[in-house]
Amino acid sequence: MTFGRLWAFLAIALPVLASLLASLPSVDLAYHLRAGGLTLDTGLIPASDTFTFTAYGEPWLNQNWGAQVVMAAVYRAAGWTGLAILRAALVGALVGLVYFACRAHGVNRRTAAWLTIAAFAIASVALALRPQLFGLVFFAATVFLLAARRERPRLLWLVPLVVVAWANAHGSFFLGPVLVALAWLEDVHDGHTAATRTLLVAIAAAVAPVLNPFGPAVWLYATGLTTNPLVTERITEWQATTLRTVPGFAFFASALLVAAFLARRGRTTSWPALLAFTVLFGIGAWAVRGIAWWGLGAAVMVAALVGAERGRATLEPLERPRPLNTVFAALLVLAGVALLPIWRPVDPRLGAPAGTVANAPPGLTAAVSGLAREGDNLYVPQPWGSWFEFATPAVRVVLDSRIELFPAGVWDRYEAVATGRPEWRAILDEWGVTLVIATDEGTPGLLDRLAADSGWREAYSDADGRLFVRADRAP
Repeated sequence: MTFGRLWAFLAIALPVLASLLASLPSVDLAYHLRAGGLTLDTGLIPASDTFTFTAYGEPWLNQNWGAQVVMAAVYRAAGWTGLAILRAALVGALVGLVYFACRAHGVNRRTAAWLTIAAFAIASVALALRPQLFGLVFFAATVFLLAARRERPRLLWLVPLVVVAWANAHGSFFLGPVLVALAWLEDVHDGHTAATRTLLVAIAAAVAPVLNPFGPAVWLYATGLTTNPLVTERITEWQATTLRTVPGFAFFASALLVAAFLARRGRTTSWPALLAFTVLFGIGAWAVRGIAWWGLGAAVMVAALVGAERGRATLEPLERPRPLNTVFAALLVLAGVALLPIWRPVDPRLGAPAGTVANAPPGLTAAVSGLAREGDNLYVPQPWGSWFEFATPAVRVVLDSRIELFPAGVWDRYEAVATGRPEWRAILDEWGVTLVIATDEGTPGLLDRLAADSGWREAYSDADGRLFVRADRAP
């Protein structure tokens, strides 16, 4: 293996290894697995809520159904190890597409590898296994097809097909037409003869999302979600990016580096390129979850400018294969195999290999599973809601990660209980809650109220939290 090929290998292998090292957060993943399982069992996409008692029966536009089916099918076939491999494969596809998009713009392997690794580092905050990861792969696929459009113009017609799949997996599908529109502006600026083709593809990509079970309603869903104050005010990743967090610092630092690169180029950057940088920067600054789109897109746009300066026909220097490079690559592959969850002992309380699932308290999960029966309503801190509705499907939970599904009044009453305000017990009585999980961090104020109330008895306690059962609940 030559050094050039080793760089290409590292650009993909290192992010894959990193994804295998990380656990699988259940905050979103768990409810997607349950919803996907229902679709596999019934052949129907869930159209109303059946997971919670605060929104039970309410309409649910489940736009993520395609990603849910894939994840649920993998889970049924290969369990948590299969899901870990799926995430690694999606991350590998994502960075691989970014790498080849950079190469399509004419940069050498080493430069493409460094840009890809930088893109991964910035985007890593958003690479949990959930529908957004599928959306990021479709984003990278679109970027690659656009990068190759002048050498292989026919491939550009694949973009509308990518957007169709995208619209059936994640609400970020609107970025597909945006990317093609920006490419069209570049073609017009350059006076390229393919501008008309790019415009037609942009129009097709804008129409393509309606090819889904919900038709044009997915556009309303995507725009409504991004402007819903319940989402933007209560969920950290939907809030404006700031320097006070590590991902925010990395985002603004990368933006400064890009600005410095543009200033030192020694030539004027075209206005379509500046517009593209501005659009992606705006998405990243608008919300934490937008940082990933900036990282992936900016890396490829920098490659385009570097490739234009050096000439798209830049040749790689001739290199002799070096056995040590092959040995090093083989060791990384073996490390990836060793990191698979299949080699870890299974935690019987979770039914998952140790360290594989995050946001899933093992002792509390086993305790609820042992007590739960049909008709129980469980009040639990919201970040754990998705996990318990997946792990203990006999109960309904108070809230989960589908923030937009619950009215503001529900959130207000949830917080009244969590903080132990005077009306806490009346709310639990009205909701028919029979089980409560309380923690020092997630429900400040509630623990003392429950412990001092004769209407509740403690059934389980550990370092993660305490489980209370209504005293008059039939055994």
